[in-house]
Amino acid sequence: MKQNCLLCLVSILLWTCGCSQDVCEEPPPDIDFGQTVSGQKAKYLEDERIQYKCNLGYILEGSQWVICVAPKWTPPPKCLAPCIITKQQLSANKLMFSDGRRNSQIFQNDHTVQFQCREGHVHSAPLVRKCVDGHIDLPSCFLEKGKNCSKPSAIENGNISTLLKRTYRPGSSVEFECQQYYSMIGESRAFCNDGKWINVPRCLDPCTISVDEMKKHNIEVKWRSSETGSQNLFIQHGHSMEFICKPGFVLATNPSQSSFEIQCDGKPVILPECKDVTCPPPPQVPNGRIKDNKTERYLPQEKVSYYCDEGYSLFGSPTVTCLKEQWTKEPQCTEAGGKCGPPPPLDNGDILEILQVKYNPGEVVTYKCQLHYKMEGSPVVHCNNGHWSKVPTCLDPCTITKADMKYNHIQLRWKKYHAENLFSMSGDEIEFSCRTGFEPDPVSPPFRVSCKNGKLKYPKCIVAE
Repeated sequence: MKQNCLLCLVSILLWTCGCSQDVCEEPPPDIDFGQTVSGQKAKYLEDERIQYKCNLGYILEGSQWVICVAPKWTPPPKCLAPCIITKQQLSANKLMFSDGRRNSQIFQNDHTVQFQCREGHVHSAPLVRKCVDGHIDLPSCFLEKGKNCSKPSAIENGNISTLLKRTYRPGSSVEFECQQYYSMIGESRAFCNDGKWINVPRCLDPCTISVDEMKKHNIEVKWRSSETGSQNLFIQHGHSMEFICKPGFVLATNPSQSSFEIQCDGKPVILPECKDVTCPPPPQVPNGRIKDNKTERYLPQEKVSYYCDEGYSLFGSPTVTCLKEQWTKEPQCTEAGGKCGPPPPLDNGDILEILQVKYNPGEVVTYKCQLHYKMEGSPVVHCNNGHWSKVPTCLDPCTITKADMKYNHIQLRWKKYHAENLFSMSGDEIEFSCRTGFEPDPVSPPFRVSCKNGKLKYPKCIVAE
């Protein structure tokens, strides 16, 4: 029984030590006509949740929570707008509501509205319409008796699709259609009403994206075939198109993504930048060579392998990988006689002694971390049988910003500072308190927190009751 418990404990410890918590470094996405309920901070751990709510009158579509699935967030909800029908619109369309009201009203999304025509007017289309995210197509009523209409005029970037006549009786209609890529605003039918055509639609311009613009921004259409590769793109008004960054590129504003959507809304199209995340040729290893053929650019996750010249032994992994525009640590080729090459560099640290090309067995070098970084491991590294002993690590400091504290309504409990940022070394403890007029949030993390290799969890305060 004791042996089984010990095995379980060892397994748990091994699993815990082997896992590192992933984070979402980007803040949760903003939504139109809505906001987050819980406080925001610089980084979020895996599985942390943020709640959203919509502005008054708007209806939330989708889950009210987004979850950090590192390094991205789950898709946010959408706030659907209500429909506003004014008394001026009712008057212009000769309408009133089915209960006889003629004043302005607000209806929430997905609500069905029933109309009726005013006295002396008739209709030729259904009088029941639905509110869809702030938009509702109002029916029109026209005079039951009145003057005839002459031939309707053509619309810009559109055509009349029905056969034309010289005159039209009241209540008659004609159908319009827009030219290719143009979008129709309004209903396709116009009606003759006392000698005038009403409800004549408009054709809105499409958005145009040139091939040169896409090349300049290193993007391409996700689904586009090679047959249409030389043509400009047209996106209909109100429609969207999905694009991707070219291979080896990611969005400059969100490096975790390489695809995005552009919607044509009548405004000039602004294409995002896709930045190059490929790696240059891998580093040369003294007394070593690269097995693979060399190229100018290497895509993320591509690998190359090394081997050593005769009389030298390979120390470290023979394979390096392209990650985030840099190569993973390359191996060393050391002499069989036991001498060491230059000591390995230390991220965010320096070597105190003057560097040599070769080191005899037993020689040492001393490392020092840069300001605010804390050393983990021995600063002294030994040359032993052609290999260097384990190099220490410089742990990241935590950056406490005024912006993060202001957002969470907190302040440092014991220390006042005037700079925008305060640095705290890994392992240090920081204690916060609520700002005047605020009290601890019941679900807040502890107000005494430890900096752990550049990460800390801010507590949160809410308005005092």
